[in-house]
Amino acid sequence: MSYRMKKYFAYLLTLILCLTSCDDNTGALGSSVIPDHDVISVDTATYWATTQSIAVDSVLGKTSKVYLGRFTDPQTKSVFEADFIAQFNCEEGGHVFPDSIPGDSAIKVELCLFFTTYFGDPENTMTAEIYELTETLQEGKRYYTNLDPTQFYNTEEKPLATKVYTAADYTLEDSELNDSEHYANVNIPLPREIGTQMIQQYRENKDWFANASNFIENVCKGYYVKIAGGDGTVLYIDQAALNVHFQDSKSDSIFVTQFAGTEEVLQANRFNTQKETLLPLIEDQSCTYLKTPASIFTEATLPIDEIMVNNDSINSAKIIFDCYNDSYDTDYKFGTPQTLLMIHKDDMHTFFEKNKLTDNISSFYTTYNGTYNRYEYSNIARLITYCNSKRDESVDWNKVILVPVSTITDSNNSIVNFRHDFSLNSVRLVGGKDKIKIRVITSQFN
Repeated sequence: MSYRMKKYFAYLLTLILCLTSCDDNTGALGSSVIPDHDVISVDTATYWATTQSIAVDSVLGKTSKVYLGRFTDPQTKSVFEADFIAQFNCEEGGHVFPDSIPGDSAIKVELCLFFTTYFGDPENTMTAEIYELTETLQEGKRYYTNLDPTQFYNTEEKPLATKVYTAADYTLEDSELNDSEHYANVNIPLPREIGTQMIQQYRENKDWFANASNFIENVCKGYYVKIAGGDGTVLYIDQAALNVHFQDSKSDSIFVTQFAGTEEVLQANRFNTQKETLLPLIEDQSCTYLKTPASIFTEATLPIDEIMVNNDSINSAKIIFDCYNDSYDTDYKFGTPQTLLMIHKDDMHTFFEKNKLTDNISSFYTTYNGTYNRYEYSNIARLITYCNSKRDESVDWNKVILVPVSTITDSNNSIVNFRHDFSLNSVRLVGGKDKIKIRVITSQFN
């Protein structure tokens, strides 16, 4: 049989295996389609991967949300802090301020942090401080979550504003809080002079307001929103917006111009977790952990040498990561990561930095199966081959990382981007001293 024909029959066999994967009796598969003088032997074997928890210093901070708050993990007693740097967009060609503002003065200025979800106690009192940036985030530069905010503002200056807030705004009437159109937000008053200066700058040079780059460079570099007090609540902020209120003398009405923090401008999250408090979890051999954001991932070492010993064609390779149920009791439990990326260790950082999608060769994703409390990768055969090809290039040639991710989808619900999961999530996986089963089906021409 020619090489081309053998490739065809190997492909056909793989298709048959996929269609009959629920049947463990594979001894006679494909015999009816193979000429008498060529026989394919099909074998099923079980191999064992080893896993361990690994500490994560930081991850790429790119996200459509920003986060603000502090929470003490009841499991580890580690304190997680989240705050952020925000820059603001000025719509290109927009008419920013009318000509009829009395005295070219603002009435008030506020920073609004809009959110739909949060983690923790909605009644918990938190404190935020606002600092004006002296340096801007740079286009093309990658910012990780171990960002040092002190490089972007004058630490000797007092904050522009301090705000004590709760996730549930009890200054509003119940009717407004329960209104379906109400968008929860933390409203932080800023000095009115900021708005007045903006209006006067607009009079002097409208080009400074022509686009986001000009606006950030010449008018408003942005703000650092720092968590300064409280514990027990983290806001998942959909958008930060800078609002300038003014009166229009033509109508005696009050109007507002909004400069929004959008994906068209840079925003950067800073996360800080007391890493030393995570050591007992990382050293725990009874399981492995996934903790987000940017705390603990799971590393798996695949038994490539054992699987490839006979150099057979690998038709399928299935691996399952079972989860343990939570053993601790608290009012606010971490969620379970819903989407899990498996990626070759060498490729993890470039995958996110280059906005790659999974290719089912060096990277795969799966979703959490709540019915069976596990993550299942139905076929990583091509990953095994890929790892084998890397053995002479890298010390981590046979290692993969499990990374919780969030997905960005388009109007057709197709995934267009993977980003690190920044929600407060935690799960224990079977692993450590307990090896993880890989069920492999191979074929060989005889």
